[in-house]
Amino acid sequence: MLSNSKVVYLSSHLQITFAAMTTWIPACFRHHAVIACGLILCHVVSKLPTTVAFSGFHTAPKRTHTLYARSISSDDNIVQPHIVILGGGFGGINSALTLPTLPWSDSEQGSSTTTIKPKITLIDKSERFVFLPLLYELCVDDASIDEVAPTFKSLLSGVGTNKFSTLSGLPDLSDALKLLSGATNDDDETKGGKCEVSFLQAQVEGIDANNNQVVVSRPAAGMETINYDALIIATGAEVSCDAVPGASEFALPFYTVEQCFELKRRLALIDNYLEKARANGEMEQSTNVVVVGGGYSGVELALNLVDRLGSNGVQVTLVHRGKQVLEYATEHNRNAGMERLKSAGINVMTSTSVAEVTSCPGSDSMSETLRKQRCIVKLSKTNGSNEGRSEQQEVIQLPTTLLLWTAGSTPTSIRNAGIRNSVLPRDAMGRILTSPTLNVAQYPNVFAIGDCSRPKKVPYPGTAQVAMQMATVASWNIYATLSKKYGGREQDSLKLLPFSYLNLGEMMTLGTNDATISTLGGIELSGPAASWLRRLVYAVRMPTPGQGLLAAVDGSRRKLVRGALKSSRRRSKPVDWK
Repeated sequence: MLSNSKVVYLSSHLQITFAAMTTWIPACFRHHAVIACGLILCHVVSKLPTTVAFSGFHTAPKRTHTLYARSISSDDNIVQPHIVILGGGFGGINSALTLPTLPWSDSEQGSSTTTIKPKITLIDKSERFVFLPLLYELCVDDASIDEVAPTFKSLLSGVGTNKFSTLSGLPDLSDALKLLSGATNDDDETKGGKCEVSFLQAQVEGIDANNNQVVVSRPAAGMETINYDALIIATGAEVSCDAVPGASEFALPFYTVEQCFELKRRLALIDNYLEKARANGEMEQSTNVVVVGGGYSGVELALNLVDRLGSNGVQVTLVHRGKQVLEYATEHNRNAGMERLKSAGINVMTSTSVAEVTSCPGSDSMSETLRKQRCIVKLSKTNGSNEGRSEQQEVIQLPTTLLLWTAGSTPTSIRNAGIRNSVLPRDAMGRILTSPTLNVAQYPNVFAIGDCSRPKKVPYPGTAQVAMQMATVASWNIYATLSKKYGGREQDSLKLLPFSYLNLGEMMTLGTNDATISTLGGIELSGPAASWLRRLVYAVRMPTPGQGLLAAVDGSRRKLVRGALKSSRRRSKPVDWK
């Protein structure tokens, strides 16, 4: 018989749905790259989320009152633990959806003190979850707001209740786990109760790990203190431009829905400017769009911008400090991306860093907004050394109409803000140092997952796939920790599982109707077929089946409409035989 630990260990690496196991139906990979075994897309996976916590304040904020204290019934000696999840990205939302599916105990009359299904609170400063891989499509109208950024309340509706399996598609895994672990019906406790899963929109001000408390703030309520029994920190990477003089004033990051809509607004202003300039025969000033960061996000954004703006009068430049773009991508995806960048006419500048950003006067025909955002990007390009000579720095000044920032996280100048206002151990980049089991050594009930954690010397890639796999392991480890603490389980009955990353493949968009895919099984695909498959795979990877269905229907409709429009334009153009 398999133990609970082995069951979850297999799940964390294969992401096979336990519900399908009970009926012996082969399952596909749901949230972690879904293209193995001949690119078969089957019914949904079970997700096992994570819980992360931070500890101790550097600067204790003023507190007013306490929310969500742990529920204890003195009459029945029943303890309802409170699990707090900070951050609603891929790690956080998968944790909130997975934790209720674990085999938590239910209260039983006449029993000794036991743990009942926990109360789970997801905290994020935004009201919407963002499916980041499709944020580019939202900007260029290839996806809708409901597909890319559903509200947390809609995703969590019915989670933890009997309606959970209907609304979210994540079945109750208790019976499957107990069956696979060799437990008998005699070990089962009375079915009943529910996991209370709620969302709180608030800004995290600090974490007091010594007292198991999180301090948050809301505009209407001020400072509030939240007690927890287990904490999951899944706030993602901190993106900061303030290390480069002038970058914070002119650069627009591209990670949130608000930033996406701001970029959409600026692109519309550029369209108006170009139309007027062409009509008046001006165009005395070049229109340069600069994207900083040559990773997945930067390459995808640059290629989508070329499709959106066209090549007439607009030059897109991609700046990357590394020696080659897409340095962490598979060879197939890197080659496909570089070939597409070249064919799109994008100016790729590698071994180049942004040294400074200063203001630059714009044309009188520009709108006031465009004139304010126009700047000069001062670049420092490193030329390779020759025959032992030291590297030489070439300074380039590039007039820029639109500056976009997708570079990786950097140490922020606000040292003790948010989750950093704690005594949790961190590295130079602000990532929380954890053990292989994803919890902090000094505070075993505090877990960190995703981009904000570092469980080993060499950090894992900052991808959604890593965050979701971490959520699986962390969720089980929280269940094991709380069950031993409040459920009277023997210390060896539930073991914490170490995290081990399994790369299941990657996908990239290379424009409106182009993409590239590499999978674990060695399957490689590029072009329009890959673009369609990418959207379908992302539909399967949505947090809930309802959301996935919306993504599949709406995404397919938009791609068909756009394809029909392009075909119509091609048919309407006369053929030039010269």
